[in-house]
Amino acid sequence: MSTAVLFAFAIADGLTPVVGAAPYDVLSRQIPRALVANLNGEDDRGLRFFPFLGPIDGKRGFLRLRELLEPKSLVALHKQGDVDLLVDGLIHQDRLVWRVVDGKTSQVRLSIEVPFDPLNPLAVLPRLAFELVSLLGWTGSAAHELQLTGGALGWFLVLKDELLRREANLPETTDDPLRAARQCVETAGTDVDVQQLVLDFLALLLRRGQFREDVAGVARQLAPLLCDPAKIDRLGGLMYAAGDERAAANLVVRAALRSGADSDLVERAASMAFRVGDDEGVAAVVAAARAADSVTPNMIAQLAASYDRVGDLNRRHELVEELLGLEDLAVPVARLVVSFLLEEDQPAIARTVVEAALKKAPDQAMLHYELGRACLLLDDAPRAGLALRRAIELGMPEHLQGQANRLLRLSIVPGLWNGTHLVEKAITSGDLGAALGAVRALVRRVGPVAEAWLMFGIVQHKLGKLRRAERLLRRAVSYHEECAEAHNRLGIVLLQCGRVQEGGVHLRKAHELSPKDTSTLLHLAQATALDGCPEVAEQHVSEAEKLGADPQLVQAVRREIRAA
Repeated sequence: MSTAVLFAFAIADGLTPVVGAAPYDVLSRQIPRALVANLNGEDDRGLRFFPFLGPIDGKRGFLRLRELLEPKSLVALHKQGDVDLLVDGLIHQDRLVWRVVDGKTSQVRLSIEVPFDPLNPLAVLPRLAFELVSLLGWTGSAAHELQLTGGALGWFLVLKDELLRREANLPETTDDPLRAARQCVETAGTDVDVQQLVLDFLALLLRRGQFREDVAGVARQLAPLLCDPAKIDRLGGLMYAAGDERAAANLVVRAALRSGADSDLVERAASMAFRVGDDEGVAAVVAAARAADSVTPNMIAQLAASYDRVGDLNRRHELVEELLGLEDLAVPVARLVVSFLLEEDQPAIARTVVEAALKKAPDQAMLHYELGRACLLLDDAPRAGLALRRAIELGMPEHLQGQANRLLRLSIVPGLWNGTHLVEKAITSGDLGAALGAVRALVRRVGPVAEAWLMFGIVQHKLGKLRRAERLLRRAVSYHEECAEAHNRLGIVLLQCGRVQEGGVHLRKAHELSPKDTSTLLHLAQATALDGCPEVAEQHVSEAEKLGADPQLVQAVRREIRAA
C-alpha cells in the first residue's frame, strides 16, 4: 500500500529564517518541484513523496503563517485526497515546532519541538526523518529512502543558496562551499534537478577562477551518475576548464557515443580525443556518427589524422580517397588532404585540391605554402617560388617560417627540391645506401649548392663518416653562412669528434639563426654542460621543453648534464 507524505513548513511571522543566510521564502521560489528520486512519484516499494513546500501564497510565493493551523484546517487547505500524512511545522529563530497530521482523520500522530539553528538547518533533518520513520514503523529500504530524501532536500537548499548568493556577488556563507555540492551528489546525484544545480554551481566557481582542483573532484564524483548527453558534454567542458583535458575528452567522447546524430558534438569529441592521444575514442565516435548517418568531412579528416599518427597508412589512404570523392571541402580539411597526398607522392592531385581551396581562401598562407610544396614536386620551380613568397608575405606560423624559407631557396635551382626530397625519403625509410646514391645524383645535377652539400653531409653523418661529414658541412656553411641547419649539423659533428668549444660556436650560431629549434637547443645544452656550465645547460633544456621538445630526448639530455 502506498504511503503519501506531504511536507508543509511555515515561517514565524516577523522573522527572516534562513538557509545558509538567504531568506527561506526567497529560496523556496527557486526550488524545482522534483528534487530527488521518488519525489512526486511512486517507487516499487509503494512509498510516495509530494512536494516539500506547502500551500503557495500568490503574492509571496511561500506559505507564511503566524501560527500552526488547526489540523482540520490544514487538511482542508491542501485538499489532497491521496495524502496519508501531512508533516507541517513552524520555523522560529531558535527552534522548530513540527507535527505529523493524519490526512484522513486530521488526528495529530506526532508533535515535537527541537532546537533549530537557521545557519545550520540540516541539523534537524536526521531527527525529523528518524521520528517519522519510527512513527510509521518503517524498516529497511523504505526508511533509508526517507532519510535519503530528507538529506538530499536539505543539501539542495544549501547549495541553491550558495549559488544564488554567488551569482548576486553576496558574501559566501559556508567555510567549504563545495561541501553542499559533494553531499548533493552523494545523496541524490541521479536526480536531474540536482545534477543541473551541481553543474551550474561548478560552472560559476570556474568562471570566478575558484577551487579548480576541488571542482574537478566533484566533477569526477558526478560523472558516472550522468546519463543525458548534454549534461555529460557540459561536465566535460567543466573538466577542461578545471585543467583535466584527458578526463574532459573522455566525457565528451561518452556524450558523443550517446548522441551520434549530433555532428557538432561528435566533431568536438573527435578533436578532443585526438588531442589527448585517444585514437580509439576518435574511431569510436566517428563510427557512431556513421551509424547515425551524420558523419561529416571534418570527422573523416580527424580519423585520417588519427590513423596517420598510429602509422596505419592504408586506412589513412582509404579516408583520403573518401574525402576526394566529396565536394566543397573546408579549408582545414583540404590542407590535411593535401599534406597526405604529398606524402603519398601525388603532387598533381594535391595541386588540384589546394587550388580549389585557394579560390575560397585566397589569403590563407598555409594554402600557398602547400601549393609551393606541390609545385616543387612537379618540378615547377617558378610557380613554387611565387607560392612560397606569397605564403611568407601573408605570415607563416612561426614554427614553419624556417622551412618555408628553405623551400624558397630550394625552388631557385631546378631539380634541387626533387633531389633533396628523394634523399630525405631514403633517410626516413632507413635505406642509407639509397640515400647515398640519391645525394650523389643530386650533387651531379645541381652542382656546388649549399643545400646539396648539406644533404651530402647529413648522409655521411648518418653513415658514421664524421670527417667526411665535417668537410661537406663546412662547405655548406661557406656557400650559405645563414643556414641554421648547416651550422646545427656541423656543431653536432664537432661535438661527436670531441671538439666541444668549436662545436658550441656553430650551435650558438644556429640558435641565433633559428631560436625556436629544439634540436639546436638540446645539442647546445650538451655542449654547454661539457664546457663546464651545467646551470646554463639546464636553461637551454628548459627552453627546449617549453617549445615542445620530445620528452624522452629532454630527459636523456638532463641525464647527460648530471653525468658531466
